[in-house]
Amino acid sequence: MRRLLGLLTVLTVGGFIATMVVAYREKLRRGDQPPFDEMADELDRSVIFDNLDAASRSKAFRGGDLDIWFGGGRLDLRGATLDPAGAELRVRSIFGGLEIDVPETWPIDLNQTSFAGGVGGMRDPSLVDESLPRLIIEATSIFGGVAILNRPGDELAGFDELEDTVAIPIQSESSAVTPG
Repeated sequence: MRRLLGLLTVLTVGGFIATMVVAYREKLRRGDQPPFDEMADELDRSVIFDNLDAASRSKAFRGGDLDIWFGGGRLDLRGATLDPAGAELRVRSIFGGLEIDVPETWPIDLNQTSFAGGVGGMRDPSLVDESLPRLIIEATSIFGGVAILNRPGDELAGFDELEDTVAIPIQSESSAVTPG
């Protein structure tokens, strides 16, 4: 059983690396992506060997796809408004990290899969308004991380400025793969 788990782990990591190489070649073939549209209702962005520093001001944010591979970045959603039907944001972080800043009142459901990485949130539960539409975050992290944060103010703070933030579990369904 242990040998099978090791083989599955190697195949999974190998598959993700092969996917990353194909995506990187596609990015090089396409050239640079168009500038980030902060008013777009859906995101579709791949950040490979690069950094993302983006903010959404959408009036009906529906989510989208965000890939962070061998890079990092921040996505600020504090200026966005959720679509009345809610939103689903799919984030894949491979050897990279992403901070997602959300408004303090948004209810969030987090579904995560991680391997030698992590996904988590730091928010004050007393400020969440359960009557609002929900943001569903589907996060995959392999040797990387995704942080869902709520910080006051206009500027994004660094992790060293999180002393006053309350760490709480976000409604989460998790499947973690640990090396054998």
